[in-house]
Amino acid sequence: MKIDHKRRFSVNEPKQEAVKKVKSQEPDYAYLETVVREKIDFDSEKICCITLSPLNVYCCLVCGHYYQGRHEKSPAFIHSINENHHVFLNLTNLKFYILPQNIQILNDNKIQLLNGIKYALYPTYCTKDLQSFPKQCFDLSNRAYLNGFIGFTNSAAYDYAHTVLLLISHIAPLRDCFLLNHFDNEGEFIKRLSICIKKIWSPKLFKHHLSVNDFVTYLKVKEGLDLRFIDPRFFLLWLLNKICSSSKQLKSILNQSCKGKVKITKIENETEENGPIISKVNVKPFWVLTLDLPEFSPFKDGNTVENLPQVNIIQLLTKFSNRQTYYADTLFELTRLPQFLIFHFNRFDRSSEHPVKNRNQTIVEFSSELELLHAKYRLKTNVVHVVIKASSTDGNAFNGDERSHWITQLYDDKNEKWIEVDGLNTTEREAELLFLNETFIQVWEKQE
Repeated sequence: MKIDHKRRFSVNEPKQEAVKKVKSQEPDYAYLETVVREKIDFDSEKICCITLSPLNVYCCLVCGHYYQGRHEKSPAFIHSINENHHVFLNLTNLKFYILPQNIQILNDNKIQLLNGIKYALYPTYCTKDLQSFPKQCFDLSNRAYLNGFIGFTNSAAYDYAHTVLLLISHIAPLRDCFLLNHFDNEGEFIKRLSICIKKIWSPKLFKHHLSVNDFVTYLKVKEGLDLRFIDPRFFLLWLLNKICSSSKQLKSILNQSCKGKVKITKIENETEENGPIISKVNVKPFWVLTLDLPEFSPFKDGNTVENLPQVNIIQLLTKFSNRQTYYADTLFELTRLPQFLIFHFNRFDRSSEHPVKNRNQTIVEFSSELELLHAKYRLKTNVVHVVIKASSTDGNAFNGDERSHWITQLYDDKNEKWIEVDGLNTTEREAELLFLNETFIQVWEKQE
């Protein structure tokens, strides 16, 4: 039988073209060897470095810069050709692409390198993960850190934000909700805050510290938050109220865990015959309970902590714990104690020309345990205030005033030790020495 070679060739040719076409769409995985994880920083503001647009932004996984688009003439496309960089990650949908071929890398979850990069941008957790926290972790430089007790860069500008984010990330019910949910339908604010909390507890950080530049910039530009003269109390109250207005699920958790109630009774006058005349009674909810310090006269420079007046926290709480005590013609009675009780120690007179320099420096004595109205509490977070002498060129110093710096001290239940977070630095502290600082905010957890 005679074989028709021409017929054989014409039949097989379409199949060969189809196979070639499919193979041409497969990404060249050799490009993954060019990825440099050490240059990737997902904490910075996610805008194109060429157009400054936040839309359709990709991260070049070779140099770490952000570029817009994948189409021809887009910044990312041009960058891939000019710099010979080919691996990109979409910062919104977390998909990987090879440029300029414009090929998506499928099944990236099966590639350990890409899976780790995706986790760095958006960590995910399950209930079993939370049971092991905190634990010792290591960054790309093999530097050890304890997840949940993370230092921050740019401490001078945003240390109040670092303090509050650490504080709320250690309120267990709130933390667990943030870590275990995605909040895809909760709006941009909740999604961004969720990512901050997720990164604080990440056991797979590329670097042992974080930055909140992107988050704070968003609050300033999109949420209209005025960052002038801001302190942790102001930011904490703003953040809690914003969370409640943005998420019904988180509002319910906060109301159950952190909201207390106080009955305020106004007394007009009191005589031996008639007793007190009550003019008005209000029951008000609160997130933060403000404790007023005794009057303080600023000392001259050079005085040490031994020269400063001291007061025990029990004395400050008599305002709320003794029902027979009138405070400035007002009777305060706590009617609901939350699981997490937050105190604010009122040190600043914001009407003063120099509120930091003229602050109340009274030292508050306290132990790690507290009993209030037959409820036992344990101290979880202690936020302290220190002063940094401001130069004339310091943008955070106003009218020659001194500049505030905030340090966060957190209790590690698992290892039974205190960790102090001061900027990038994390160090262990002795519980007996915590009161020597100017305590500003405390979080106490009710014990069962």
